[in-house]
Amino acid sequence: MRATKFLLTIIFATLLFSCAAVHDRLQTGTIVRDCTGTYLRVSENEDYLVCNAEILESKKDGEKVSLVYDNTDKCPERDGKIMCMMYHESKGMIRVKSVK
Repeated sequence: MRATKFLLTIIFATLLFSCAAVHDRLQTGTIVRDCTGTYLRVSENEDYLVCNAEILESKKDGEKVSLVYDNTDKCPERDGKIMCMMYHESKGMIRVKSVK
């Protein structure tokens, strides 16, 4: 009985962690910067705020890039930072994993 529970736990954990890779997205877009932050523009009106913008410091505004990223709902890098009063509409926040 214990062995069965242990085996089921291992199988469940393996399935759970193997699904994490599904969230990675490779997207080509354009870097957009303003006083509110750094964004990846993936189509005409779809900007995504980049939480870990320091990974894109070497890229210029308007440059096309291919990124692997995850969507996120938390952006601790921006907590407590004062940004400008401008509004920049975005579809959400992303965390860049790598630049291709």
